[in-house]
Amino acid sequence: MGKLFGTNGIRLEFLEGKYDLVQITKIGEAIASYFNGGEVLMGRDSRTTGNAVSNIISGVLSMYGIEVHDMGLVPTPVLQYIVKAEGYDGGVMITASHNPPQYNGIKVMGKDGIEVSREEEAKIESLYNETRTGRSYNEVKPIREIDTGYMLRTYEEHLLGLFSRESIKRGFVIAADFANSVASLVLPRILESLDIKLKSINGHLSGLFPGRLPEPRQDTLAETAKAIREAGVDFAVAFDGDGDRSIFITGSGEVIPGDRSGLILAESLLEEEGRGYIVTPVSSSSMVKTEVEKKGGKVVWTRVGSVDVSHTLMKVGGICGFEDNGGFIWPRHHPVRDGISTTLLMMHALTRMGKSLDQAYSELPSMFLYRDRIEMPRERAMRIIEAIQSKVSNAVTIDGVRVDYDDSWFLIRPSGTENVLRITIEATSNDRLEELRKWIFSFISGVN
Repeated sequence: MGKLFGTNGIRLEFLEGKYDLVQITKIGEAIASYFNGGEVLMGRDSRTTGNAVSNIISGVLSMYGIEVHDMGLVPTPVLQYIVKAEGYDGGVMITASHNPPQYNGIKVMGKDGIEVSREEEAKIESLYNETRTGRSYNEVKPIREIDTGYMLRTYEEHLLGLFSRESIKRGFVIAADFANSVASLVLPRILESLDIKLKSINGHLSGLFPGRLPEPRQDTLAETAKAIREAGVDFAVAFDGDGDRSIFITGSGEVIPGDRSGLILAESLLEEEGRGYIVTPVSSSSMVKTEVEKKGGKVVWTRVGSVDVSHTLMKVGGICGFEDNGGFIWPRHHPVRDGISTTLLMMHALTRMGKSLDQAYSELPSMFLYRDRIEMPRERAMRIIEAIQSKVSNAVTIDGVRVDYDDSWFLIRPSGTENVLRITIEATSNDRLEELRKWIFSFISGVN
């Protein structure tokens, strides 16, 4: 078996002939060998394959002497917080996050509730093909369904305790597009306790994601944005499939890229806490560095993936980290992506600034942004990356190829979770953006 882990966890495609139940069992065995006993917390999102995959992994862990506590349906960041708060030895979340409904996956957390580092992922991968002996019947540990209500209250009380009553304005009216998944189990309860009025979109659970695809991006949120323009809300938030990412939409219906909303929050935190590090991947806008430095902060760039952002954030002791896909990490809460805490933090920032989200977004520098994704085999994507690296100078190659100019920049990188080549271009003028876009697509077409 080759590499198991992608940008965020392990991903499997559940189409006929595309998956192997033995492979899932062997992944469970590798995870069991990695934890080597103890108590592990399990959870899953709303995908149709979630219960079955969770049962396979739980059963394997149990047979290898690990006591499994099952939360059932739960957002990833809630499970991650409970792993740390309740003293578990680790966590396993069955989710494919933003991927389409035919996918599912596995995220592995350490005892701190953070997804294991790249080095620890490699250890699990090395255990995949290892021959191991099963445990005796009297060493098998139980699988327990736990009081999820208590765990949710523990998370909610902690999160609400981070904000004083005056720090979030009462009277906000917001909308939330839950993508038919698990964030809908938590956010409404928290907002009700804050006297925040919520208008729910795609709030019923369905692993088929009938409302929209679970990746919150400009095209998948077109109908949601249209509805927001007519809804009379202060702003809206749109979640991915497991609730750890949040994309914001202004009251006027403008979808905000995650690096822009992340920048709004980072600037607010820098004003509150003073100088500090802001961690973000190379896929974020060049304006992040410029604006953060104006506030006395310093940007640390990483590879794409919340695993890299979280572990770098802990290493440098940063104030926050964020991604262009809507992931935001606030260590004061927990150094993991959390779309629910980010929603509260946005209300706090807007209250503190005395501005609407429309106003805060309009005050950011104006840049023309283009994002695209081209489906292709990973082998071809890597050939394209290598060819561009040989063609350009001053490239940043932390993850794919990023090239910065005075008036623009672009990033081309293979997805870590899908057979997709991702393209990001940003420029100060539309003409410059079009010039780069045409050159990039012409170059790509010439590489077989």
